[in-house]
Amino acid sequence: MYYMRVLAELNDTNGTCPYSLLWDQSTIDSQRPALYVCSVASIAHSIFWSQLIFLPAVRNKSMQWLYAYLATDILLLFRFFFLFIVHTTSNECIPNFAWSLFICYSEAIFDNYLNALEVYILLALNICRYFQIVHNRNVYRIYVRSLICAHLIIYLAPLIGFIIELSMGSAIIRDFNGGSCDIAFKTRYIQIFNIICEFILPILLNIIVIYCNVRHIHSISRLPRAQHYVSAREKYHRSLVIQFIVFYTVWLLLWSPNLIVYQFTNGISTITKIASLLNFIEITLDPIIISALDVRFQQLWRNLWSRIKDTILCNQRNQIRVAPITRHPNALLRLHVQQQIVANIT
Repeated sequence: MYYMRVLAELNDTNGTCPYSLLWDQSTIDSQRPALYVCSVASIAHSIFWSQLIFLPAVRNKSMQWLYAYLATDILLLFRFFFLFIVHTTSNECIPNFAWSLFICYSEAIFDNYLNALEVYILLALNICRYFQIVHNRNVYRIYVRSLICAHLIIYLAPLIGFIIELSMGSAIIRDFNGGSCDIAFKTRYIQIFNIICEFILPILLNIIVIYCNVRHIHSISRLPRAQHYVSAREKYHRSLVIQFIVFYTVWLLLWSPNLIVYQFTNGISTITKIASLLNFIEITLDPIIISALDVRFQQLWRNLWSRIKDTILCNQRNQIRVAPITRHPNALLRLHVQQQIVANIT
């Protein structure tokens, strides 16, 4: 176990540094690309979340799954910056045991835990949209208790799974002095089980729900024109499906390598760092894609831009109307001379 090894190293007094939270220079250099990407991601998310302050129309119950998803992005960014600061500023050769234990477990578990949350949050979002599109039900008003239970299950189930695997010895925490901690699974069966529960099953369910939505929209569009006309609601439903397919495709391409690689490699391998970097790139793109695809954000930004433009034009007109007429002194002199000439001629 991790804590037994650390205790043994802390008891070692051979004159060298037995255990340190400080990263070595190669690990710091390998984390710099992720640092730059996470810095850009922080700016993108700050701009997105500021919309909730200035645009109250997007603060509604139907956005709860999207906001829950983006909240996991914020936690992943916070985790990275927190661990980066700890691993680059710790100067204690023998750190506090409880503190080092907390850092190592946080580093090993919470990345995989938060990424597991995201896949099920997107599944819940897609199922809610299925009821909205196919059955024309506002689940955010009708099934409030079911939504609360869904939130609790999604947030607690992966964490309980990690606790069970660690307590039963199916998974262990590995640490690398001068590097990062990660979680290792003892058997292939546990790895396959995790891949099924955290990747294959939710992805398949999402694909099935997307197919049902697309099939429903396609069946309505094939009705004879005498029995069917394209309403604003149906256009909106079609746009919801297209938005989710685009977003889900980008998310799957950038998110899935990190979860798959995490099951089979260690935390210091190059493949793991590349997969993690792709995950941070996806976190950077999340608020941009959601704002660009969601009709509500587009409409709100159009209205805001129209108000700003109207305000600027109105101010310019008022300045033109009330501004005093001023002339250059030379122009006034020329005007006086011209008046004198006209007076002499007449």
